[in-house]
Amino acid sequence: MDCIEHATNVKKIEESYLEHISGHSVLNFFGDWTQNIHTLRDQFLGAQPFEHVVIDNFLEDSYAKKISSMFPDLDSNWHTYKNPLEVKYAYDDIDKLPTDLKNYFYYLSTPEFTDIMKNMTGIDNLVYDEYLHGAGLHMHPRNGRLNIHLDYEKHPFSGKERRLNIILFMSNEWNPQWNGANELWNNNVTQCVAKTDVKFNRAVIFRTNDISWHGLPDKVMCPEGVFRKSLAYYYVSPLNTEKPEEMYRKKAKYTRRPVDPQNENMDKLFVIRENRRITANDLDMLAPGWTPEL
Repeated sequence: MDCIEHATNVKKIEESYLEHISGHSVLNFFGDWTQNIHTLRDQFLGAQPFEHVVIDNFLEDSYAKKISSMFPDLDSNWHTYKNPLEVKYAYDDIDKLPTDLKNYFYYLSTPEFTDIMKNMTGIDNLVYDEYLHGAGLHMHPRNGRLNIHLDYEKHPFSGKERRLNIILFMSNEWNPQWNGANELWNNNVTQCVAKTDVKFNRAVIFRTNDISWHGLPDKVMCPEGVFRKSLAYYYVSPLNTEKPEEMYRKKAKYTRRPVDPQNENMDKLFVIRENRRITANDLDMLAPGWTPEL
């Protein structure tokens, strides 16, 4: 998945602005699929290796093109992740975005749209995450990747449980030979069962739980200066599972694929990443000389 947690306890969805947005129907900004929820629900609930659905033309075409043109250029406002597990950039300060692009995250947060997600997934207690924790704009450069992982489970600020991901591809004219497909793996991470290629205005929506292993583990091979662009949004709910506090995942949990070589230092990076971000000192100790090209 396209999930990376850039921790900040600042609320990104402002309640009064959301109330303003919610005062008008937002469905005109979405494609015709919103009229076909029962069929999509069947696809979602019957999908393997876990519940998911792929929706083309997720947004109304002119709106999708408009917000795609509004992606900010890469600068110091983007969070940078550059280590053997994850190479990408992320941006979540939506108040600095052009209004039409900012509003995308509000449209998904409205009761009207949240109800559609409840009906389509059967998860009847979904609510929006006012922190957009891990969500926002994501870009993978050449040699970008996101190793197979489970998302954080318990929200570090609200204490709610992450339940559903929406990843919307925003790259125009993407060549599948550049990799970048979203992969869903079986519960013992022995096989990729579903792969969704990058296509403009295509969304992949999937449940997050203890078996929802996913990622884009193969290096992205787009030309320099081209990016795999996506918009990430996550729904949460009151805690759905009961565990001892120390058993909840507060960060992403990474693992290797069968084709990945055994590597003790990589295993140590997996453990570190479950607890905090990987630092330059970690790389000096466990992956000296590593670069994204390797």
